[in-house]
Amino acid sequence: MAFYLQNESVSYGDSEVLSSINIEIGKGEKVALLGKSGSGKSTLLKTLFEYNKDNTAYIPQELGLVNNLSLFHNVYISQLDKNSTFYNLRNLLKPASKEIENISAILSKLLLEEKLFEKISDLSGGQKQRASVARVLYSDKTMLLADEPISALDEYLANKVLNILNNKFETIVCAIHNVQLAVENFDRVIGLKEGKVIIDKLCSELNDDDREKLYYVCE
Repeated sequence: MAFYLQNESVSYGDSEVLSSINIEIGKGEKVALLGKSGSGKSTLLKTLFEYNKDNTAYIPQELGLVNNLSLFHNVYISQLDKNSTFYNLRNLLKPASKEIENISAILSKLLLEEKLFEKISDLSGGQKQRASVARVLYSDKTMLLADEPISALDEYLANKVLNILNNKFETIVCAIHNVQLAVENFDRVIGLKEGKVIIDKLCSELNDDDREKLYYVCE
């Protein structure tokens, strides 16, 4: 089992954000999490991340990038714990050709290679989202939790990014707000409304009523 929650409720102060959530996500599943802003998607992803931090890469909605560092260094950050302090400091001051080559290959897939040494603060919103995607691609994790990683991308780039992520990670839970992209790129959809799961089905089993319900939770 990759992620498992049983009767999980989360409150902030007097406000209940998640209410009695029961979710099982097995290894190898690709799951789209649908719901409008305030439905509890971000809280659910954070809760799932706490369940299995060690094997999971995470793209938060705020992206977690370091604005005054270059794109290269923001991607390299995902491997800091795999290398010695000396090697990390060396790459901060003078990046090794091996790291440049490896990171450039990832950025090329995301159409970002020319931004390699530009500061994150100089990138557009869509470029920053792809930078956060590049960072998790450079990690050695097998599972991914992603919170709206394609919201600033056009349809072509959104599909391209989702395809790259699906090929990289064995297990994915990805919050998005586009029903069509969810059905086309994932095996299963979970719809949230006001902190509660109102639909949880395999995409191959969705009927017209289910699709209407998914559009309803995203409106």
